[in-house]
Amino acid sequence: MGHIGHFTKRITFAMATATSVLYLAGCGSTPEPTSAPKIINTEPVEAPVKQHITPEHKLVEAKKVWLQTRDKVKRDTLLLDAVGLYIAQDDTILAQQILFEMKQDGVATSLQDSYAIHVAMAYQNDPSSSPAQLTAMLEDVNTSPALVAKLAALEADLYAKQGLWAKAANSVLSTELEDEQKVAKVWSLLNQIPRDELAQSENQYPELQPFFALRQLTIESARNPQQLNRSIAQYQQVYAGHMLAQHLPKDVALAQALTAPQIRELVVLLPLSGRLAATGEAVKDGIMAGYYQQLQQSSNPNNMPAIRFVDTTNADTPTLVAAIGDAKFIVGPLLKETVEQLIPALPPGVNMLALNRPDEMPTISDSSASVISASANSTPLNPEAVNAEPEMPSTTAPAVNYFALAPEDEANQLAEFIYSKGFRAPIVIAAQSNLYQRMNDAFKSRWNTLHEQEAQARKANITSVTFNDSESLREGITQALDVAQSNQRINQIEYMTNEEVYNMPRSRRDIDAIVAFASPQDTELLNPIIEASLNPYDGKQVPVYATSRSMDYNSGKNQWRDLQNVRFIDMPWMMPDHKWQQLAHQTNQTWPDRSTLQNRLFAFGVDAYELLPQLGMLTTLSYITFDGLTGTLTLNKNSEVERNLPQAVIRNERVQMLME
Repeated sequence: MGHIGHFTKRITFAMATATSVLYLAGCGSTPEPTSAPKIINTEPVEAPVKQHITPEHKLVEAKKVWLQTRDKVKRDTLLLDAVGLYIAQDDTILAQQILFEMKQDGVATSLQDSYAIHVAMAYQNDPSSSPAQLTAMLEDVNTSPALVAKLAALEADLYAKQGLWAKAANSVLSTELEDEQKVAKVWSLLNQIPRDELAQSENQYPELQPFFALRQLTIESARNPQQLNRSIAQYQQVYAGHMLAQHLPKDVALAQALTAPQIRELVVLLPLSGRLAATGEAVKDGIMAGYYQQLQQSSNPNNMPAIRFVDTTNADTPTLVAAIGDAKFIVGPLLKETVEQLIPALPPGVNMLALNRPDEMPTISDSSASVISASANSTPLNPEAVNAEPEMPSTTAPAVNYFALAPEDEANQLAEFIYSKGFRAPIVIAAQSNLYQRMNDAFKSRWNTLHEQEAQARKANITSVTFNDSESLREGITQALDVAQSNQRINQIEYMTNEEVYNMPRSRRDIDAIVAFASPQDTELLNPIIEASLNPYDGKQVPVYATSRSMDYNSGKNQWRDLQNVRFIDMPWMMPDHKWQQLAHQTNQTWPDRSTLQNRLFAFGVDAYELLPQLGMLTTLSYITFDGLTGTLTLNKNSEVERNLPQAVIRNERVQMLME
């Protein structure tokens, strides 16, 4: 109770003081005279310790200044000092109240710049405030030398909240941070910029050029640790006088210490018999294709790993652990339940790239080990291990990363892309199978999250259509587009007038995109229904979007005719004019009758083999990407490989790449 009472008194005192200072009327009374003080001789005492300045001190001082001098500028300067102190101790409500009272009383011209900065500081973390509006308020501020650093720090925060990463980083350069702190902050911000926007950002902010140069050289040399070391050493010579040369970002320093892992034996866990044999064999073929590509490029074939394939069908966990033996590198298993069961039992010191990811991450048995140390025949993929004191291999925890062709990932990417294009009222059409309902749920969840992040007051606008056959599909689409209701209104008018009404049924005009989660066969049916249901006189095209699960490249030209204008995402490997034409020619000759699904699984196997030795670098440098057959690959903080897929559209019965 005592603490609460003191806190209440402090707020009451502060608010009363601020109000008494700001209201001019009634503040002109003169203090009553007092008698002269008596002088008492005392022994000298030590000087008191300097008292910590609080916002309340500034408020009292402001009141005194006003009572004694009626100097509004001096008073308001002290009030702004109080505001700054309140903000420093996170009492933003009190800071905002004082700023409001100052605005009501009028802010002197000489203090308006400082006032604007303090307002932005007081509201920069307020959920109800707009970073864009606060930034706009600061655009006309003529900063005095004393305010340059404060304004720069404020703008850096506001720009970052708007995703203006380069602008935020440029502001950091003008703050009062130490060089090492500046490097860390700028580097963190610039690594948020997508690779295709780097050149434009570099041209806009020449002072950031050394940072862009360092990022670019790490991207170009990431696959070859020796080349990366040489490039960084050369960079430090070229930029010897720059703070980056003296304070390399921590992740770059860690990347310098990495060496290419020496994979002497690779164990691959796949279902190679039973009902999933064809699936496992397609992945196996991809892994072997990756192996032979590496063999052709290798200058020393003796350094190639020995590969052992283990059939996981009907194999229990002890059997798989025994099959792994002393091997330190594993690819697989492919089935989610096998991944979940195997991870807790993995031998120490193992590096595994699982070809699926569990719904909940299993606990690794040797959780006491915090780093992965190098064993005699391998280099750790965990970057934190490079500077760690080596332990005995028997005490090192396994390192597990997850690479999956999860359908939910495609739904999430589609939601993010459509939302970024400014669409806000889509119709989502999903078949009633488990696969497409999972994609439907993932899309809606991601869509709602994006909507909430934009702090929109109204509910996210999604119209849902679920179907299980062609009849329910047609009925669902026409109802969602309001075509059925339009036909009903036409019939009602004809009945009332007893005359035929010459009119076209009209579709809803608020719909701006249509998303389909359906099989290739169902998508071929729904696209013509959508085109027939949309009003041709609106002059507005409503784009139809789909995922790779709606595409079958073995169906012939009739499919492409029925999918005219459908936009979709898919693996680079499935797109025309990709960069692996020689490999595609070889696989087509070897497996001319391979299905679309098997082709995708083949690409999955190639990427898994080539990705394994790159995981250490992908973990260390978060902005590094791996351009694989299955997509542009990155590794997130949960050790999950994320895929970004290119976009295409069906035009004139052909697949055409989209560069948007």
